[in-house]
Amino acid sequence: MSWSRRGLFVPALASLAGACNLRPLHMGLEGERLHALMAAIEIDTPLTPVGQALRDELADALNPAGLTLEPRYRLHVTLERERTALAIQLDDRITRFDVSLAAFFRLARLSDDRTLYRSAVRRVTSYNVVREPFATLIAEQDADRQAAQAVAQQIRSLLALHFDDAGA
Repeated sequence: MSWSRRGLFVPALASLAGACNLRPLHMGLEGERLHALMAAIEIDTPLTPVGQALRDELADALNPAGLTLEPRYRLHVTLERERTALAIQLDDRITRFDVSLAAFFRLARLSDDRTLYRSAVRRVTSYNVVREPFATLIAEQDADRQAAQAVAQQIRSLLALHFDDAGA
Protein backbone atom coordinates (compact mmCIF):
# COMPACT_ATOMS: atom_id res chain seq x y z
CA MET A 1 0.00 0.00 0.00
CA SER A 2 1.46 3.37 -0.95
CA TRP A 3 1.94 6.16 1.58
CA SER A 4 -0.78 8.30 -0.03
CA ARG A 5 -3.31 5.49 0.34
CA ARG A 6 -2.25 4.92 3.93
CA GLY A 7 -2.86 8.60 4.59
CA LEU A 8 -6.48 8.11 3.55
CA PHE A 9 -6.88 4.75 5.24
CA VAL A 10 -5.95 5.80 8.79
CA PRO A 11 -8.50 8.66 9.11
CA ALA A 12 -11.19 6.46 7.57
CA LEU A 13 -10.44 3.73 10.08
CA ALA A 14 -10.50 6.22 12.95
CA SER A 15 -13.91 7.53 11.89
CA LEU A 16 -15.28 3.98 11.70
CA ALA A 17 -13.97 3.24 15.19
CA GLY A 18 -15.75 6.34 16.50
CA ALA A 19 -18.98 5.32 14.81
CA CYS A 20 -19.06 1.98 16.65
CA ASN A 21 -18.76 3.61 20.11
CA LEU A 22 -15.21 2.39 20.57
CA ARG A 23 -13.64 4.37 23.39
CA PRO A 24 -10.71 3.91 25.73
CA LEU A 25 -11.58 2.68 29.22
CA HIS A 26 -8.78 4.48 31.02
CA MET A 27 -9.10 8.10 29.90
CA GLY A 28 -10.72 11.16 31.42
CA LEU A 29 -12.94 11.18 34.48
CA GLU A 30 -14.27 7.70 33.75
CA GLY A 31 -10.71 6.43 33.68
CA GLU A 32 -9.94 8.00 37.05
CA ARG A 33 -13.08 6.41 38.50
CA LEU A 34 -12.09 3.05 37.03
CA HIS A 35 -8.59 3.32 38.50
CA ALA A 36 -10.09 4.05 41.93
CA LEU A 37 -12.45 1.06 41.68
CA MET A 38 -9.63 -1.26 40.63
CA ALA A 39 -7.39 0.05 43.44
CA ALA A 40 -10.14 -0.82 45.96
CA ILE A 41 -9.92 -4.56 45.18
CA GLU A 42 -8.44 -6.86 47.82
CA ILE A 43 -6.71 -9.85 46.22
CA ASP A 44 -7.04 -13.42 47.52
CA THR A 45 -4.90 -16.02 45.72
CA PRO A 46 -3.62 -19.48 46.72
CA LEU A 47 -0.57 -19.63 48.99
CA THR A 48 1.66 -21.27 46.39
CA PRO A 49 4.60 -19.88 44.43
CA VAL A 50 2.41 -19.44 41.33
CA GLY A 51 -0.38 -17.98 43.47
CA GLN A 52 2.03 -15.47 44.99
CA ALA A 53 3.37 -14.54 41.55
CA LEU A 54 -0.20 -13.99 40.36
CA ARG A 55 -0.99 -11.90 43.44
CA ASP A 56 2.03 -9.67 42.79
CA GLU A 57 1.13 -9.30 39.10
CA LEU A 58 -2.51 -8.52 39.95
CA ALA A 59 -1.45 -5.91 42.51
CA ASP A 60 0.62 -4.18 39.84
CA ALA A 61 -2.05 -4.56 37.15
CA LEU A 62 -5.02 -3.42 39.23
CA ASN A 63 -3.28 -0.61 41.07
CA PRO A 64 -0.24 0.56 39.07
CA ALA A 65 -0.20 3.95 40.83
CA GLY A 66 -0.04 2.28 44.26
CA LEU A 67 -3.11 4.10 45.59
CA THR A 68 -4.03 3.27 49.19
CA LEU A 69 -7.79 3.05 49.33
CA GLU A 70 -10.15 1.26 51.68
CA PRO A 71 -10.97 -2.09 50.02
CA ARG A 72 -14.54 -2.35 48.70
CA TYR A 73 -14.21 -5.61 46.79
CA ARG A 74 -12.44 -8.95 47.15
CA LEU A 75 -11.10 -10.90 44.20
CA HIS A 76 -11.07 -14.63 45.03
CA VAL A 77 -8.84 -16.59 42.66
CA THR A 78 -8.34 -20.34 42.45
CA LEU A 79 -5.70 -21.81 40.18
CA GLU A 80 -5.23 -25.02 38.27
CA ARG A 81 -1.72 -25.61 36.97
CA GLU A 82 -0.98 -28.48 34.64
CA ARG A 83 2.37 -29.51 33.18
CA THR A 84 2.31 -31.60 30.00
CA ALA A 85 5.20 -33.24 28.17
CA LEU A 86 5.37 -31.69 24.73
CA ALA A 87 8.53 -32.95 23.05
CA ILE A 88 9.47 -36.57 23.71
CA GLN A 89 12.59 -37.94 22.04
CA LEU A 90 13.02 -41.48 20.69
CA ASP A 91 14.87 -42.45 23.88
CA ASP A 92 11.83 -41.26 25.96
CA ARG A 93 13.60 -38.11 27.16
CA ILE A 94 11.27 -35.15 27.53
CA THR A 95 12.82 -31.99 26.14
CA ARG A 96 9.93 -29.53 26.36
CA PHE A 97 6.94 -28.99 28.64
CA ASP A 98 3.78 -26.94 28.33
CA VAL A 99 2.52 -25.26 31.48
CA SER A 100 -1.20 -24.46 31.48
CA LEU A 101 -2.40 -22.02 34.12
CA ALA A 102 -6.16 -21.64 34.56
CA ALA A 103 -7.51 -19.00 36.93
CA PHE A 104 -11.11 -19.12 38.11
CA PHE A 105 -12.03 -15.86 39.77
CA ARG A 106 -14.92 -14.21 41.55
CA LEU A 107 -15.30 -10.53 42.40
CA ALA A 108 -17.36 -10.00 45.56
CA ARG A 109 -18.46 -6.91 47.43
CA LEU A 110 -16.79 -6.87 50.86
CA SER A 111 -19.82 -5.50 52.69
CA ASP A 112 -22.04 -8.53 52.01
CA ASP A 113 -19.81 -11.01 50.08
CA ARG A 114 -22.26 -10.82 47.16
CA THR A 115 -20.72 -12.09 43.92
CA LEU A 116 -20.68 -9.30 41.35
CA TYR A 117 -18.75 -11.03 38.59
CA ARG A 118 -17.14 -14.37 37.91
CA SER A 119 -15.11 -15.72 35.04
CA ALA A 120 -12.09 -17.82 34.13
CA VAL A 121 -8.98 -17.32 32.04
CA ARG A 122 -6.27 -19.66 30.85
CA ARG A 123 -2.73 -19.17 29.62
CA VAL A 124 -0.30 -21.75 28.22
CA THR A 125 3.46 -21.22 28.28
CA SER A 126 6.29 -23.64 27.66
CA TYR A 127 9.90 -24.23 28.57
CA ASN A 128 12.78 -26.41 27.43
CA VAL A 129 14.43 -29.13 29.49
CA VAL A 130 18.20 -28.77 29.36
CA ARG A 131 21.10 -30.81 30.75
CA GLU A 132 21.51 -28.71 33.87
CA PRO A 133 18.65 -29.33 36.36
CA PHE A 134 19.02 -25.83 37.85
CA ALA A 135 18.65 -24.21 34.43
CA THR A 136 15.53 -26.29 33.79
CA LEU A 137 14.10 -25.26 37.17
CA ILE A 138 14.70 -21.58 36.39
CA ALA A 139 13.09 -22.03 32.95
CA GLU A 140 10.03 -23.64 34.57
CA GLN A 141 9.75 -20.83 37.12
CA ASP A 142 10.03 -18.27 34.31
CA ALA A 143 7.24 -20.03 32.40
CA ASP A 144 5.08 -19.86 35.55
CA ARG A 145 5.87 -16.16 35.97
CA GLN A 146 4.99 -15.43 32.33
CA ALA A 147 1.72 -17.33 32.68
CA ALA A 148 0.86 -15.45 35.90
CA GLN A 149 1.63 -12.13 34.23
CA ALA A 150 -0.59 -12.91 31.23
CA VAL A 151 -3.41 -14.21 33.44
CA ALA A 152 -3.23 -11.05 35.58
CA GLN A 153 -3.55 -8.84 32.50
CA GLN A 154 -6.52 -10.87 31.24
CA ILE A 155 -8.24 -10.64 34.63
CA ARG A 156 -7.57 -6.89 34.75
CA SER A 157 -9.14 -6.41 31.32
CA LEU A 158 -12.22 -8.45 32.22
CA LEU A 159 -12.69 -6.55 35.49
CA ALA A 160 -12.32 -3.20 33.71
CA LEU A 161 -14.98 -4.24 31.20
CA HIS A 162 -17.22 -5.44 34.04
CA PHE A 163 -16.95 -2.13 35.91
CA ASP A 164 -17.52 -0.22 32.67
CA ASP A 165 -20.61 -2.28 31.75
CA ALA A 166 -22.02 -2.20 35.29
CA GLY A 167 -21.45 1.53 35.65
CA ALA A 168 -20.17 0.73 39.14
